[in-house]
Amino acid sequence: MKYEIDIEGGFAGIPRTYKGERSLEKEEKTKLLHSLQKPILDKNKKARDAFSYKLKLTDNDIDYNFEFDEFNIPKEVRMFIDSVIKTK
Repeated sequence: MKYEIDIEGGFAGIPRTYKGERSLEKEEKTKLLHSLQKPILDKNKKARDAFSYKLKLTDNDIDYNFEFDEFNIPKEVRMFIDSVIKTK
């Protein structure tokens, strides 16, 4: 699965981008894609120093695009992003 993650915001406001490809086990990929299909709560527009995440996943030539802030990001997505950041 290919990924592109853009993280913006925070106190310093320095944007970060992560691109690459990661092989996921079938169960892990299913959990990740399932968590992305859940309805997303409204963004917290009052949070000024919050992070915002733009996530693009490509699997079998199908693109999935999502946007979250740190208050509504699903646990599985946060874990995926954390695993990408730790390997860079």
